Amino acid sequence: MQKDDVNTIRFAAIICLVCSMALAGVQGTLRSTQQRNKQIDGQINVLKALNPDFAPDGSQLSDEVRLAYFLEGKVPKELIPQYFENFVVTEEVPLEDEKIGKLYTLKKDDKILAYAFPAEGKGLWSTVHSYVGLQSDMSTIRGITFYDHGETPGLGGECSKPWFQENFRGKKMWLDGEPVKLMIAKGTAEPVTDHNVDGMSGATITGNGIQKFVNLTYQQYNEAVFSERRAM
Repeated sequence: MQKDDVNTIRFAAIICLVCSMALAGVQGTLRSTQQRNKQIDGQINVLKALNPDFAPDGSQLSDEVRLAYFLEGKVPKELIPQYFENFVVTEEVPLEDEKIGKLYTLKKDDKILAYAFPAEGKGLWSTVHSYVGLQSDMSTIRGITFYDHGETPGLGGECSKPWFQENFRGKKMWLDGEPVKLMIAKGTAEPVTDHNVDGMSGATITGNGIQKFVNLTYQQYNEAVFSERRAM
């Protein structure tokens, strides 16, 4: 092999090595950024369920800003870590079948304002993920979010739209000392009750799936945590 050929191979090897190292460094940096963005996306869904009525500095939010932040999900990303550092307590909860669940508690001035827990289950085509937020009474829905699903756009996919999630606020899951099952209608809920929710037209299976897993998960958290705390 001629000397020029050896030099060419050596040069090519060095270039490949340098490029590989550069790509590995970029990949590591991007992975860290992706993990951080994934964490932020999860936290914003928790906040949409907890639905705080104050900013991270403790000042009161107007109804307009609160709806934009925690119904439409427009809370500035730089504020999300501040909420979790100062006002959200996260704990692990033992559920049935040796499962461990997460419980998020919104606290301000040592006062509990809300709870939230994750829930997920089958819709029509996919698993629908959600967080369910409760008032401090552990009974009344304060906020709810459905996300990360593959339901049909314009039909079951409407579950992630603000108009549908707003239908749950104020509905009861515990009434007169007994659990109350949410009932999601095929369209407009009739008669109107504390636990009937207006549904998505043409998306009965998705609505039934959401109804089933929200009720079931609330029952699990009620038995594991809420019943005991309610009695204190």
